[in-house]
Amino acid sequence: MANEDKNSSSDFLEKGMNIANALKGAMKTGKTVSGLAKGAAAGGPYGAILVGLWQNRKTVGKIIAATAFILLLPILFILMLPSIIFGSLFGGGANAADVPVMNDNSVIMANISECETAVNAILRDSHDKVLTDIEDEKAKLSEDTETAIIDDYADDIFYNSDLIISQYCASKDNYEDINIDDLKATIESEKDNLFRYTSKTDIITEKDADGNDINVTKITYTVVYSGDYYFADNVFRLTDEQKATAADYASNLSIFLDEDFSNQASAVHNSLSDLADTYPYEWTDDKFNSPFADMDWQSHITSGFGNRIDPITGAQDFHTGIDIAFPKNTPIHAAKSGIVVVSEKKTTGYGYCIVINHGDGYTTLYGHCNELLVNVGDTVSAGDVIARVGTTGRSTGFHTHFEIILNGVPQNPMDYIG
Repeated sequence: MANEDKNSSSDFLEKGMNIANALKGAMKTGKTVSGLAKGAAAGGPYGAILVGLWQNRKTVGKIIAATAFILLLPILFILMLPSIIFGSLFGGGANAADVPVMNDNSVIMANISECETAVNAILRDSHDKVLTDIEDEKAKLSEDTETAIIDDYADDIFYNSDLIISQYCASKDNYEDINIDDLKATIESEKDNLFRYTSKTDIITEKDADGNDINVTKITYTVVYSGDYYFADNVFRLTDEQKATAADYASNLSIFLDEDFSNQASAVHNSLSDLADTYPYEWTDDKFNSPFADMDWQSHITSGFGNRIDPITGAQDFHTGIDIAFPKNTPIHAAKSGIVVVSEKKTTGYGYCIVINHGDGYTTLYGHCNELLVNVGDTVSAGDVIARVGTTGRSTGFHTHFEIILNGVPQNPMDYIG
């Protein structure tokens, strides 16, 4: 009988894992359920639940074999995600969650947003200090020395937030030691080393006022980011085993977030037909403008439409719009006259987002805003300020994600903007 119960429990856990794997594809749930016990500390209370089920499999047995594997799916999945994102299963605890999280995506995404905002702020401070250091060096140079600064991070700091968050979680032996304040303090301790600069001195030939060739010293400063993997060795000081755990966490977190973003984007696109019927607008044969029509917006495009390398995950994905990077609170203008059909504030996906119906199946979407200045049902004219640039939702820095959508299908905005 004991063996039969053991086999039944094993079967139910194995079925749960197989279904979870089928649903999540590349999710690395581990080769055996018992092997997941190693991840219980970092996996948080979810890991503890699963391990507890395994350790008490003889009494669990047939009673739950028929149904419990279905309930186990979110536990199996969340077990392999960094616990800082998911707070405490039972409320309270080190992560100060007031309610159980499990599959409450709004709470999960709020935690993710808080983590990413904290990391991004520290990286930006480190970056800006390097610029200050460069200016101090320039001040020491002779007046006839020319200088140039190469800074790929002036508008956006692209980094794999999933990996950094996961590395931090993997560095802790006990999930109760994991919290956002500690994350910030840990990264702050290495802030001065996250960015640095290099300099290169060249002697170039120029013409003086009389047209004569003269030699001029030119120093080029280049801002350098230490890289996401610098955190593993120098900030969190991970062992090889912890690095492997962090890589699995990051992979699974990316799957989770990509799925959430895709689901939200699809829901928005699929709802536009109904929204257009609810808030109709008569099409006018006018061109579309850029949300930053009076500015040199083309040089601020950080990601185009179509296939690309995701700036957060480093994986191939399809970008449904264009990203235009400008400083926080830069005004965003309506690309065309229309009526507002979406004006919502979310912590996931598009973040603070506005959608405008222009009639004839056309809509425009403005994502990741910091402030929304129009409401659903408002009529706007081309050029009206409708929002301000932010980095809300699934974002790595201040920018506007801009889409032109025809009958629910995103188009390349560059084909439309006049």
